[in-house]
Amino acid sequence: MKTTKLFLIVLSLIFFSHGKSISQDKDLNSYFKNFSISAYVDTYFSYDTDKNIFNTPRIFCSISPYRDMFGLNVAQASLKYNSEIIRGIFTMQYGDIPEVNYGPVTRSKYVQEANIGFSPASKLWIEGGYFLTHIGAESFPKNNILSSFSLQTNYEPLFQSGIKMSYDFSDQFAASLFILNGFNMFEDNNKNKSAGVQLAFSPNAKLKFVYNNILGNEQPDGARGKTRFLNNFIVYYYPTNEIDVIASGDYGTQQHSKILDTANSANYYGATLTGRYKFSPKFSAALRGEFFQDLDAVVSPVLINGTGVKANALAFGLEYKPVEKAYVRLEYRYVQMDAAQKIFYDDSNNRSEATMTFGFEY
Repeated sequence: MKTTKLFLIVLSLIFFSHGKSISQDKDLNSYFKNFSISAYVDTYFSYDTDKNIFNTPRIFCSISPYRDMFGLNVAQASLKYNSEIIRGIFTMQYGDIPEVNYGPVTRSKYVQEANIGFSPASKLWIEGGYFLTHIGAESFPKNNILSSFSLQTNYEPLFQSGIKMSYDFSDQFAASLFILNGFNMFEDNNKNKSAGVQLAFSPNAKLKFVYNNILGNEQPDGARGKTRFLNNFIVYYYPTNEIDVIASGDYGTQQHSKILDTANSANYYGATLTGRYKFSPKFSAALRGEFFQDLDAVVSPVLINGTGVKANALAFGLEYKPVEKAYVRLEYRYVQMDAAQKIFYDDSNNRSEATMTFGFEY
């Protein structure tokens, strides 16, 4: 929580350093215009054909993780400060998403973001603290086309802590450099740090290319070092006002990680293609195809056949937005594992899922 305390202290210093001028001007609005408060709630009901132990998180479900029950994905509140030279955000969260994805060992699972930054020069920002990850095309449901995570996203990092330096070279190209505690962690688990890069290029308003990576030793202190290198590529394409297309691909490697030959490096990869058609400002439909393979269990668990995950999936969703910042979504997904990976109910290698989510942002 040190970052959280630092964020609040800095905001307090900003406030008191301006106290005299505020008192003289009698104009609080001119100061508080830099602050904003927002809130977000997402609830769900999920069902699937995998009737294993009740009230345990479903495999491959980082969002809407519990079956046959009404649940709270997330309830969060954010305080933001934004000026020409200082910006920051502090977001508290509660619900099944932080409980399942952040885990009991994470001391700060109720803090989604807590970072502050300054701009020493035009278009340059240096920020530090807790962040949502820079990897991947999917995040919390309000930012996604579909509420569920794809197989690929399920094994990407969701959060990170460290320092970020970003620079906008032009309206078309921006770059960021990250020094992080590690892959999907706030508190460091060893004496090494990880590094990452983000490059974003937008040749025009309809097309955007993004490359992300993260490199580092992610093994706990005392274990044999294994450098992991994850590359993430994203293409955003908006050919018309009614159509959105997002393509994302991952390729990762890790040293000394072959299941049958630990002297060699292992690799894993995945791809996702998502499309959405907006029939009107209030109603849309989406389709997503997914593939993920990690046979040496670099980031996935070892399954009953002795290998990591190999699976593909197809998802379909409908969304209704009664107002701009609210949504109701119905989704169906079919997950097909490799023939030897019969991990679902009744010795099956496939599962059908259905989820309804309700979200509102203020």
